[in-house]
Amino acid sequence: MPLTGIDALVFDLYGTLLDVDRLDEQRRAVLPQAEGLVALWRATQLRYTFIRTLMGDYVDFWAITAAALDHAAACLGVPLAPSERQRLLDAWLDLRPFPEVPAALAALAGRPLAILSNGSPAMLDAALERSGLKPAFDLVLSADTVRRFKPHPAVYALAPAWLRLPAERILFCSSNGFDVAGAGRFGLRVCHVARDRAPLDRLGVEPDVTIASLADLPGLLAPRA
Repeated sequence: MPLTGIDALVFDLYGTLLDVDRLDEQRRAVLPQAEGLVALWRATQLRYTFIRTLMGDYVDFWAITAAALDHAAACLGVPLAPSERQRLLDAWLDLRPFPEVPAALAALAGRPLAILSNGSPAMLDAALERSGLKPAFDLVLSADTVRRFKPHPAVYALAPAWLRLPAERILFCSSNGFDVAGAGRFGLRVCHVARDRAPLDRLGVEPDVTIASLADLPGLLAPRA
């Protein structure tokens, strides 16, 4: 069945539009011996966002990303020279979109399109510029505005506030299970982009639709009234 009543689309960035596997390509070039570093880095990065939000002790996503890298390297006993550390951090600014993303975004034009991400404004601007995706979006929203991270409701509240639409008229698209749950619990319509085909976390929230690729999304949207 087509998705009806959708007036705008909002997208998570990392892992949904941009392929974070690029990070491991850089890791292999910089630290070929550090197998597993990127997976631990990413898990630590997300864990730090959850912990800092719960503590009410905000630092931006770039600072969290750097701290998580240092912790992951220390856990694995990997020496990290300043130049190596900077190359790995800079990889977050130079991620590639998944292959179908540019065409899918072009096919979705006609409704407002926005980014809603934990990334700091400078990170988001650089990543969107370098990936070539920046012109597709009418709005780029950062959790930095509310000094909390997903899945806190204040982050998702940015979308209806800035788009000036009811939450139920906005479709939020993410590949991350915690993001699907947070957006759905807040009241946004939700599309789960199931890139890894793993089952969703059992958090009591089901998406409106699940797709394997964003190429499937334009065909699911009913024409606007």
